[in-house]
Amino acid sequence: MRFRKRVTDEPEINLVPMIDVLLMTLIFLVLTTSFSHESSLKVQLPEAHPKQPVKARGIHIVIDAAGAFAVDGTLVAGSERSIMRALAAHAHGPDTPVILYADRNAPYRAIVHALDAARRLGLGRIVFATKVRKAS
Repeated sequence: MRFRKRVTDEPEINLVPMIDVLLMTLIFLVLTTSFSHESSLKVQLPEAHPKQPVKARGIHIVIDAAGAFAVDGTLVAGSERSIMRALAAHAHGPDTPVILYADRNAPYRAIVHALDAARRLGLGRIVFATKVRKAS
């Protein structure tokens, strides 16, 4: 009996479908990512005449008219402890600036909660964001 030697194909990994899936996932993430910190809550900022515009780098706290909080785009419960936890997660030291975007009709207690949470964490550089008032 004469047996033939079987020819087996070498297994190979095709990377093209995997790369296609990764690129589609990347495109989906880029298109669905929010680039604005204010987009988590609808806020109407008060108007002011700033002397000098401030660069908006730091921790962004957004407070809407109902008193709801968002820290760097993530909704946070209104208690001072939860605000402190969110601030501590985003702070890079005591010199980290905190930019407060409070709606013009936001409850005063909500603003005080945010300020007190920042103070208790030692974050002393607090900036209030406003809209630039048009010169008339």
